[in-house]
Amino acid sequence: MVVPAVSSRAGAWLLAPLLLLGCSDSSPTDPGGVARPLPLKFRLDGTASSTEADGSTVSCTLELGFELGARPRRAPGVVEYDGVHGGAIQRTVLDAAGDGISLWPHVHGEVIVRSIAPDRIEIEIPGNAGTGSRFWEQLSRLQGAFGPGETAEGGWSCAPFDVDSGGYVDRKYTARGSWTLAPVP
Repeated sequence: MVVPAVSSRAGAWLLAPLLLLGCSDSSPTDPGGVARPLPLKFRLDGTASSTEADGSTVSCTLELGFELGARPRRAPGVVEYDGVHGGAIQRTVLDAAGDGISLWPHVHGEVIVRSIAPDRIEIEIPGNAGTGSRFWEQLSRLQGAFGPGETAEGGWSCAPFDVDSGGYVDRKYTARGSWTLAPVP
């Protein structure tokens, strides 16, 4: 940094802050603590179920695998990874007589996973956002927390697929459930 010569006392007051600025440590501080590194491969398993007032039942499962890139982005209190996910998701809705629908799509797509200090995790699946289906919208962002060790847990809502086509109807009932994340060796 080039500092012009200053001869007056008023100029000295101007020069002091410039010198301090030039010598200050410009690295960001991390007021939120240190975000934990994530395993580059992990599995997320979840279940959700409910029994409705009319006797209908809803049961859902998540069986997803994730692979993250080895070069995360870092910001104060956050480590963010890009990656891919894939697996199977199931939603079954049966009326009181046991008739209904079961959908079991296989999924694959991009994912962004954030480790947020001190112990939170956020999984964002961009392809699920903006689909117009409550089911996919609910799975566009999952949030949870790490316990001791490398496992995390969170909650999710298994909402309807919002389909009414070819005799397949899924427009009612949302089941609440939980998921667990564990590293894959």
